[in-house]
Amino acid sequence: MSTGPVLDIAECVRNGARWEGTVPRAAFERLGAAGDVRVSVRLGDDGLTRGRVTGTCHVVAAVVCAQCANEMEVPTECAIDFRLVADEARAEALTPEYDTLVTAEERVPLAALVEDDLLLGLPEVGCTDRDACPHWAEQRQAMAEVARGRTSPFAALAALKTDRARVGKV
Repeated sequence: MSTGPVLDIAECVRNGARWEGTVPRAAFERLGAAGDVRVSVRLGDDGLTRGRVTGTCHVVAAVVCAQCANEMEVPTECAIDFRLVADEARAEALTPEYDTLVTAEERVPLAALVEDDLLLGLPEVGCTDRDACPHWAEQRQAMAEVARGRTSPFAALAALKTDRARVGKV
């Protein structure tokens, strides 16, 4: 399994490094994606002696459609902007003004740096507009076929009522 690029955090922040390229899907532990992730990030100092990571990620995400419940592929672009801190106390001091990532590691996989923001930027559902859903027509047809094969629960109640009326007249 490919882990993708690994960055020396201190060196990248000190030198204002940029990284652009494709990170293999396999490098992301929690990402349900149809393909690799295109990443463009800049690491630098935010002027207050904290590391800052900014940029974008592009991915084709596998999400569930709100209309038909089928999984579909949705092209997604996510913004990246957070501060790198060494411990939880520093992270709490910056919250909620800044998003933070706590890391005391010297070398960090790029996927680990951007995965949280990438996951937060993914759409929760595929298509929210029924008319735009590519599967809605077939879904509607399947539901109509199921409905044609069912008997109405009210028809069953009417039959019971009729039977009860006949029993009462005897």
